[in-house]
Formats: sequence, C-alpha cells, structure tokens
Amino acid sequence: MNILALTEKKNNQGAMTNGVKAAIAMQRIGHKVDVVEHRDLTIETMRRADLIVAFGTLIYLRHASQAKWIAENKRVDTPFVLWYFDACNPVFKHSQHKVGTMLKIAKFFDHLFMTDHSYPWENHTKRFTQLMQGVDQGEYNHATASHNGRRIDVIFTGTQLAAFGEREAMLKQIGKMCSLKWIGANASRRVIGHDFFMAYQSAKVAFVPPPPACVNSHYWSNRIYLAAGTGTPCLVGYTPGIEAHYLDEKEVLFFRNSAEMKAKLIMLLNDTDLRKKIGNAGRARTLRDHTYDSRVRELLEVVNASR
Repeated sequence: MNILALTEKKNNQGAMTNGVKAAIAMQRIGHKVDVVEHRDLTIETMRRADLIVAFGTLIYLRHASQAKWIAENKRVDTPFVLWYFDACNPVFKHSQHKVGTMLKIAKFFDHLFMTDHSYPWENHTKRFTQLMQGVDQGEYNHATASHNGRRIDVIFTGTQLAAFGEREAMLKQIGKMCSLKWIGANASRRVIGHDFFMAYQSAKVAFVPPPPACVNSHYWSNRIYLAAGTGTPCLVGYTPGIEAHYLDEKEVLFFRNSAEMKAKLIMLLNDTDLRKKIGNAGRARTLRDHTYDSRVRELLEVVNASR
C-alpha cells in the first residue's frame, strides 16, 4: 500500500515527531510511505496515495484548512484519516482551543483515531476509533540496569501546570516519603528518546499519575507506555479502560486513592524482587503490545475493514 503520512518532521525541540515515528513503523511492516510536511503537500503527491494519514500537526490553526482541501481533492477511493495523540476534551481547559479546531474539521475525515475518548467524538465524524499511542521500540533497544543499587526512589517526567494540581499534590506526598526526581517541573527541562530511557534506569519506581479528575475515563497519557517500556516498575493512577493494557499487580501496580498510592509505593521500595518482577513484565508487555508497529497494524486493520 502507498501511504502518505502528513506531518511535520521535527517538533519544537528539534526531535523527530511522533508522526514520523508512526510512518517509520508503517514502512517497517512493509508499506511504501511518503512522509510529507504540510507546506510540501501537492495534489499530485496526494493522488498517488492509497491512504492518507494525518497527525496532530494538522490541527494547528495554520494547517487546519488543509483538511477540507484534502477531502475535496484526494482520490475518491483513498481514505483520509487523522491520528491524534493528545487530550482533546472541552472540560480540559488547556485543550479547549484544540477541541474548537477539531470540531470544525472532524467532518472531513473518513476515520478519526484519537487517544482521547473522554469526549463523544463519534458524534462529530464519519467513523471513530480510540487508538492509543505507543513506543518506538528502537528507542528501547537497550539493556536495563540492575534493580539493586538504584539511587533514586521515584522518577516522574511531566510539566507543572495549573490543570495538573492533583498531580502536584501527589508528587509532594511522594517527595515527603522518599527521594523524588521530577523532570519537567520546569517546562524547559525535558528528556526524550535514549535520555528518557537512561533517566529511568536510575530510579526504583516510575510514577504515572492519573489524568486530571475532570477527564475521568477513557484517556491516559502515553507516559505509561514510555515508562513501562524502560523496565522500571510503574505505580499507575487507575483510569477506567486502562486495565485492558496492563495487568494490575503483574505488569504495573494501580492505585485509586492517596492511601493506596502510599501503601503500594512502600511495598515496591521495600522489595527489590517485586520491583524486578513487575518492571520486567511491564517492559515485556509494552514491547509486545504497545509499540508503534502494533498500533499501526490496528489502524490499518480498521481502515481496511471499513473500505
């Protein structure tokens, strides 16, 4: 199949975008893929494609008008889909502008794939499927460090925003209990790729908070896959639906309240063998079921079934 992947190639940190990572996965499983940036898209390029997959950069205001143009000028037999990786719900204040754009352009897609199903997107587009993100296995093709002697108790990576007040309260509780490494409290400090993997090798436990209380089901951050893939055992804030992705007390440990979070954290910190068991199982599940290759296969199966 000839696939056109419409995405910017670099993010604002100069790193490869998730759209490119997904496109590479499409190539890896045997498809011919043209990765095209928005400014370079032409009708000729578009009409060579058997499938057009756009990514999150399409809903930037400077690009959003392309959705209608693509829908009107593509081949009739070429599905046009969007795969969007972030929160997109009007109750989540910092994503309201994205919701507004998405509501305007959702009708132009033959299929909308989103990680966030906390909003009824199926009412605004022809077809909708919740499809989570995943990890680029190439970034995880490294040996994990021994679980003995890790010098940091807990690691967390993520920004500090008003919308995440519950997250900050949890992190403060953890910081009073043990040593905590918080990368991203200053938004200019981020780790990705190999640096992310290596940062997690220094910690005994990875903390994965639930999404804000206003988004109470069917959405969680890609952080869980990224963290679990490192082999560091994950303490995860439970969100309905997530149990289909990881087994509680085998591949991760879920918590539903502050008391349970503290109890399970103490249990992990006091048991090296348990940390190793949970960490290894979570890593194995991630690299088996939650890679871009796996997600791309899911997307293509859904698209081909609806042709």
